Amino acid sequence: ENAGRRPPRARPASFPAAPRRRGAALTPRSTGDAAAASPSSDEGGASASPSPPLPPPAGLIAGFVRGLRGRMAADANFPFKLGAEVTLDEFMTVLVNVGVRGNPTGWLLGDKLQVLCQMLTAAVNDIILVYCLAPVKDDETSGASAKKSDAPDIAHIFQEGDFSLAQRIGCYLAKGRFYALVGAVSCTFSMFLALALSGQMAKLTPEYLFRALMTGALHMGISANTRYQIVNGIERVLFSILPENVAKLASVATRLSNNLLGARLWIVMTTITGLA
Repeated sequence: ENAGRRPPRARPASFPAAPRRRGAALTPRSTGDAAAASPSSDEGGASASPSPPLPPPAGLIAGFVRGLRGRMAADANFPFKLGAEVTLDEFMTVLVNVGVRGNPTGWLLGDKLQVLCQMLTAAVNDIILVYCLAPVKDDETSGASAKKSDAPDIAHIFQEGDFSLAQRIGCYLAKGRFYALVGAVSCTFSMFLALALSGQMAKLTPEYLFRALMTGALHMGISANTRYQIVNGIERVLFSILPENVAKLASVATRLSNNLLGARLWIVMTTITGLA
């Protein structure tokens, strides 16, 4: 913790102070000046060097955490909504696999790995869906530099604010494009792992991958985007007219119904694309 505190350096008595050149301005010593100077070791062996920039993974995590804080500042119930969504979807994933595969104690290693892969993919998709549709309250430091204009950002089409119809339609289309890309990647990756873990790599043909890509894009870009936009609109009304505890129960019921509907629509889409 004390690495940044530099002890005072005593000037050797045998060397006189260097004369200052006439006309040279004396600037205060700052962090940038310390970075430009050659490092010198103190008694603990630590040098006063500036902290290096965060690598890409750490930068993404820092951005995600900063986004969480902005969303919690805009909506105090955001952590509850995110936790409820992930918990409900994970429970349903396990329940469906138990209905299809039978007692979990009789599952083979490949079955367990496939279920684990499905749960991981579902959790990632849920976090992205809830996170990217939540309004954000920017802080004064990062908000002013990151935004190019003073116009407020719209997170979902039912967000409260003075947004035009064109902005709301544009939000739906922009989220749809983004979620379609996420769904195409996650579905293709999930199907690849499922075939690899079950020893059915012979089915991994370009046609199969294309079907998986299209199914994921349709499911996330159209089905999930539309359903979760509506869920956010319903929750906005629930938390504005009901007591908080009652609104939370209604939110869980809404998200559960949404997940059940999404599961049915997934079956329909896999049938249409031939992925089933």
